[in-house]
Parts: sequence; structure tokens; C-alpha cells
Amino acid sequence: MNNLIQLFQLVDSSLPIGGFVYSMGMESAIKSKLLQNEEDLKRYLVAYTDQLISFEFPFLEAGHTTANKSEKWTAITTAYQSMLMNPNLEKSALVLGKNWTRLLYSLYKTDEINRLKKQLKEQQIPVYYTIVFGMFMSVLKIGKAEARSMYLYAALRDQITALTRLGIVGPMGGQGLLTYVLEKANEKNNLYQTVPYYSATKSAYIMEIVQLNHHKIYSKLFQN
Repeated sequence: MNNLIQLFQLVDSSLPIGGFVYSMGMESAIKSKLLQNEEDLKRYLVAYTDQLISFEFPFLEAGHTTANKSEKWTAITTAYQSMLMNPNLEKSALVLGKNWTRLLYSLYKTDEINRLKKQLKEQQIPVYYTIVFGMFMSVLKIGKAEARSMYLYAALRDQITALTRLGIVGPMGGQGLLTYVLEKANEKNNLYQTVPYYSATKSAYIMEIVQLNHHKIYSKLFQN
């Protein structure tokens, strides 16, 4: 794979898009006592993985497929927004998306990136992270399968980072959890069959209900 080193950079935890400080509701889940032991954490992370695959993957691939078809972007972003429901998750999707686009603009000054930058500005669509992640992966000639794996790894790694920052697990314990969930995630990712974005589904509604209270206990650390 010619772009393997590039892939390493794009999933590095030091990439400054802010994902490593955002808990995606983890803080609320712990405060609500949904997560009380290691088995709870494992089940939560697997459920989180399932939701990433069933909901985020179709929109990621939609962004990847339509990177050169700007006339389709409004329909995709409107569908994504209508399915978010949770204001906290929408806020994070926009913040991460803006950080991601700004970072990619600064790293890659190719004609393709400049074209995408111009079209995103002209369209004035909300830059939701999942969708623009797929767009940029397409422009950088990174395939859908690799893009899905990158997205999945970064999202799960950031959940472990949130657990570590909250003091729920230590660095070694966190890596043990990450190893466990990555094995499960890899199996599920390998079985994934592409579906259109309008057939995306949510699979973890209890998790989302807990996350609705997130803003009441949201620490300054996770709003960085």
C-alpha cells in the first residue's frame, strides 16, 4: 500500500482535530451508572461500534462516493442532520468537521483539495465530520475500506482516551479494552455490506438517551 505512512499520520492521536478530548457521552454514561465495571465497558464499546457501523458508515461512504458530485451534498447532510436528534452530538460533529477540514487544507495543498475547499465554501453546507471525512479520503485516493477502518479505529481510540482521562481505567487497562473492542470491530467491519445513506440506522437508543443529559455534567475538559 503506497499511502500506508500517510494513513498512519491521519489516524495519529496527535492530529489536532479535538476528538481525543470529546467523550461522545461517555462522561454521562458513567455518571448515570450505566457503566459500573469492565463488562459494562466492553458491552458499551461494542454497542458504540455497532452504531458507528450502522449509522456513520453509510454517511462516510456517501461522502466518499460524492466527493466529486457537489450537487448531492445537500441531500446527504440534510439526512444526516435529521437523524442526529441529539444536540450535543450534532455540536461535536460540526466542531470535529470544521477542525478536520481546516487541518486537511493546511496539510495538503493539491489541486483536488483546493477544488473541494472551493466547492464546500460555495455550497455552504454543514461540514459534519463523518461526511467530510469520507470526502477527503476519496480526494486523497484512500479507498472506502481503508477509510472505514481509519474512522473506526480513531473513534474507538478516542473512547478509550476519554475513559483514561476520566480516571476510569489506567493506560494499561485502556489498551486491554482497546485490544478487545478492536478485535470485535475488525470482525464487524469485515462483514460490513455497503448500504445507501438513507438506509442508515441507529442501534443504541439507550446510549443516546443517556447522552441527552450530557450537557448538564459536561466538564470543561471535554469542551476543549
